[in-house]
Amino acid sequence: MLTRAHIEPYDAISIIGMCKNAGKTTVLNKMLSLFDTNTTLGVTSIGMDGETIDIVTSTKKPEIYVRANTIIATAANLVKFCDITKEILATTGMLTPMGEVAVIRAVSDGYVRIGGPSMTGQLILLNEILKKEGANKVFIDGAISRRSLSAPLVSEATILCAGASYSPDINTLITDTAHICELLLLNRSERFKHGFDKHMALYTKDDCIIIQRETALCDVLRKNSNVAAVFLKGAVTDAMLKPLLMSGIKLNGMELCAEDASKFLISSGTADKIKKKGMQLTVLRTINLIGVAVNPFNAYGMSLSASELLSRMSNAVHVPVFDVLAGS
Repeated sequence: MLTRAHIEPYDAISIIGMCKNAGKTTVLNKMLSLFDTNTTLGVTSIGMDGETIDIVTSTKKPEIYVRANTIIATAANLVKFCDITKEILATTGMLTPMGEVAVIRAVSDGYVRIGGPSMTGQLILLNEILKKEGANKVFIDGAISRRSLSAPLVSEATILCAGASYSPDINTLITDTAHICELLLLNRSERFKHGFDKHMALYTKDDCIIIQRETALCDVLRKNSNVAAVFLKGAVTDAMLKPLLMSGIKLNGMELCAEDASKFLISSGTADKIKKKGMQLTVLRTINLIGVAVNPFNAYGMSLSASELLSRMSNAVHVPVFDVLAGS
């Protein structure tokens, strides 16, 4: 069961999902309900949320309910849809397709629509603004497949939502969720202690750092046989790693480091091949994944067995798993 104890230690918590209709809004509502008005909560979204009908899938969505004293960062054009008595606290200068992001305080309980900026840097700044306006704890509602929201510069802790809308096959849902969890839980690098301006940096077996210009990873390793670890700035993708995995270059014992786990945009198949080659994935900044929320219901009416999903997911991942709707 998701309880206040799970989220009490953290000032900023993000909610990310495996897909649309994974259950992020349900988790957000649960988190909001765990605190009374003695705690000033702040809330925003990386996209738009709180509408009754999803504008993409035309399926029903839960509304977002806040208590009085909650501070909301939302686009100006959505403020009129917030069914609360409100106090305008600040404007941010952050522009979205729905207007500039404004910060308002709920003077009464009610339903709200939230829409915030999509850029990580803006979310970091918005988090600071919400806290400056009095928020003791900030909840950030994510968008489809936006794992960048879990980056430690944005939030101190993250909850991953995995729902039946991702796949009607429970095996696929569990396997792919376990893969994402494994990436999110990658360990911090013992060699690289900071990032680099260039695309790539090499850590040699002689404890020497070589800064590399924009070059294909495969070509670099062919020319440098003494490499113990590689740091890549930005996204690390299947397309980037495929030539390396097919090259015949010895990778056993080598380390591949990214800025944080949200930068590893690789499939489970690629991850498995990396393991078989003996290469280790690490990060500069770890992500604090504090739980997986499972949603057995599909947006189109089909559902999985709630008890089976909860049980099997709990066995597949190394963090707490809960079904918010079932209360377990």
